[in-house]
Amino acid sequence: MEQLKHNKMHYIQGDDRSQMLFTSLDSMISPNNPVRLIDLLVDKIVLNDPENFLWKGKKNKGRRAFSPATMLKLFLYGYLNKIQSSRRLEQETYRNIELKWLICNLHPDFWTINEYRKNNEKQIRLVTIEFRKFLISENYIKAKEVAVDGTKLKAYASRDMLTIADINKRLKSVNEKLSQYLEQLKIEDAIEEVKGELKEELKEENDQNINKKIIARNVYLEAQVAKLEEEKRKLEEKGKNYLAPNDPDANLVKSRQGKIAGYNAQFAVDAENKMIALSEITDSENDIYELKPDLEKLKEQVQIEPDKVYADKGYVNHKDIKEIEEQTKTECYVPVLNNNKKDKKSGLKFTYDKENNEYICPQGKKLKLRQRNKKRRRKRASYSYRVNVYQCTDCKNCPIKQKCTSSKKGRIINRHIDQEWIDNYQKRMLKPESKENMKKRKAIVEHPFGVIKWMMGLHHFLLRGKEKVQIELDLYATVYNIKRLINIEKMEILLKKIENYSW
Repeated sequence: MEQLKHNKMHYIQGDDRSQMLFTSLDSMISPNNPVRLIDLLVDKIVLNDPENFLWKGKKNKGRRAFSPATMLKLFLYGYLNKIQSSRRLEQETYRNIELKWLICNLHPDFWTINEYRKNNEKQIRLVTIEFRKFLISENYIKAKEVAVDGTKLKAYASRDMLTIADINKRLKSVNEKLSQYLEQLKIEDAIEEVKGELKEELKEENDQNINKKIIARNVYLEAQVAKLEEEKRKLEEKGKNYLAPNDPDANLVKSRQGKIAGYNAQFAVDAENKMIALSEITDSENDIYELKPDLEKLKEQVQIEPDKVYADKGYVNHKDIKEIEEQTKTECYVPVLNNNKKDKKSGLKFTYDKENNEYICPQGKKLKLRQRNKKRRRKRASYSYRVNVYQCTDCKNCPIKQKCTSSKKGRIINRHIDQEWIDNYQKRMLKPESKENMKKRKAIVEHPFGVIKWMMGLHHFLLRGKEKVQIELDLYATVYNIKRLINIEKMEILLKKIENYSW
């Protein structure tokens, strides 16, 4: 016993469980704890704009509702600490000291937590955007240079998606079965036939029960037909090739885990502190049409028009890039795709004669204009563009014909209607300073992607539908910016800035 007592003296001992604690929740929370920033931030945003933060609690009768400020604090804390589930959040309100302090020891149940998240996308988005405006005003987001990129995130849906062909095949099968049973009902010996077909299932059931089973089967098959017809209608309405029954807004997108039912999340990240200036959910399969809308939303939401924007080759859309550079002050740094790889590999060079609007081939023969403004589509991308078509009609006895073309009609060259602008843009992108600028993209945008995917874990979004999924993306983007802010600035300074900012 003495030896045990002696050993105990060499270790730190906890408090006596029976001892009364004369302390407050506030004394348990350190001055640098992130919950202090969340608390002040939400209070400032909500209390300075009460009209936009109304939720239940409009009548004096009945039990009082939890305030929007309480629910927003709960969600920001949850997503910051990888606690997204409404049931887990409810549990944490009873045992988590930080959360007890943050929401003043209140305990919303999981149903209330989930209901607020599903039905208050405008309030959550408002907090997200107001916080970004604060970051811009205080120069944490300078927005001189931004990197734009998209990442594919899994929807709350199965990997197996329906196509029109799948639906038509199943409709045909179900309709055939339905017709068979309807025919059986018409003939006099329907009961005996069905009884023979289902003898193991029905055994000694009477004719009345058999009739009920036939009718029930018809009702089931009719319900199946109605469901398939509805899914087919949704696919046709949305103009999509694939449909996830659990989340019709989701699309089939390619990710590192293969093809999944998911969304293409677009981000614009500031180069200075790697903070998110824009986070938007799209259902597009790729990024080809997203650069211009991303920059337009950036200006609309937080009044930012960057000097430079960096993006990868997935955003190569010459029409949009040209419009951005001509209509705004933004310079685009996007790698230009090489459409003449085959000619370069073969050592062939075609010269464009601007004055005569024709091409000269390596053998000195002319390719005349044959068609104007023809619509073309880029392979493996839902991207169309316009070209002028030039053709040589004197290829028959050409010594390099085999190397040049396999067409019997003669060599054809498609010239983009904005080819002159594209050539100048390509020259600019090949300059050393442009190449250095394009290299910055990965260093800027990959960090937020990594952190957000780490916060999500291996899980998908918890909500369904494009508008609802946007709620979760806003929460992830906001807590990411909070994480960055705490790493950049001291808590004491941040709290003063939030306190003194004109919300």
